[in-house]
This record gives sequence, structure tokens and C-alpha cells, in this order.
Amino acid sequence: MTEQWTATPQYRHNLQLIPPLAEEFTLYGGKETVERARAWALDHRYLLTDGIPKCAHGLYLLDSCPHGACRSHFPQLDHASVWVPAEPTAAERPFLLSHPYSKEIAAATRTYGDAHGLIVSSDPWRGDDWYGHGAIPIRFAIPVHYPFWPIEGESLILLSTQPVAWPGDKEDEEAAL
Repeated sequence: MTEQWTATPQYRHNLQLIPPLAEEFTLYGGKETVERARAWALDHRYLLTDGIPKCAHGLYLLDSCPHGACRSHFPQLDHASVWVPAEPTAAERPFLLSHPYSKEIAAATRTYGDAHGLIVSSDPWRGDDWYGHGAIPIRFAIPVHYPFWPIEGESLILLSTQPVAWPGDKEDEEAAL
């Protein structure tokens, strides 16, 4: 006898893309931190994700982090979020961004990124250092030459079926007239 299995709700991701001006746009930190993140996300047209793990496994669209090991074994995943560009390109792909209270990227953090096929960097020039409070930004990026990742396919579907209006867009200006 052949059986067919499907993922039950508790084993499926629930990816949501949250625009910076949405009421649901929340992350760990005080009001000033959230406002800096909002301004950064608006400037770069990044969408905050929800419904997926806030670790490398979120980029794979796993429903959870296996055994909750990422956050408990890698302290530099502090204040982490997964971000999706509203206008993806080969150079601008979804990424994980953390803000640990550190001065440099730990060797274990680099190993974690390498193990998941991600490029690990800390580039405040991108504005990734919006968290402040002595925390460095650590970006875990999908390499440009890698094939399509699960989060990218799902994000494209969400963006095409639920487009995001950005302040200053031509359609936005025409609608106001």
C-alpha cells in the first residue's frame, strides 16, 4: 500500500513579509531601535520576515531551528532577523542580520555561516549598524553565485500576489492626486 504524507500545520513555515511602515513591524529593542531599523528598511526597501526561524534555517524556510540549537550554541545570533529585499537582484538577496554585543565576528560565527553556505561580514557602511548600543552588525548573506534558495521563491510569490507600496513611488503619488 502506498501512503502519501503532507506537512501538517505545525511543520510548515508561515513566511510573512512585513513592510517597514506596517503596524506589525516589530523587533527586539526600544522605540529608538525600532525607528532606526524602520528608517534603514525604508531606505533600502527591505522587508522584515516573520513566521520563520531567525537563524540560517529561516533562509531555507524550515519551520523551526533544529533542536533550537542555533541561538543556544551561537551567541552572536543575538538580536537576529531575516530580511528580504523588496526588489531582489543577483547582488541583493535575502539575508540574516544579527547584532551581538561584540567587537568582532567570532570564529564560531564564521564557521556557522560557512556550514550553511553563507557569506559572513560586518559592514556598518551599509547602515546595518542601526541597532546601536555597542552591538556590531553581522550579515549572513546568500552568495551571489548560489542557485535560488527556498526563501527567494516564496518571497517572489508573496511580492507578486501582495505588492508593497513604498512612499514616493510613482503609483503612490498618482493615487494621492
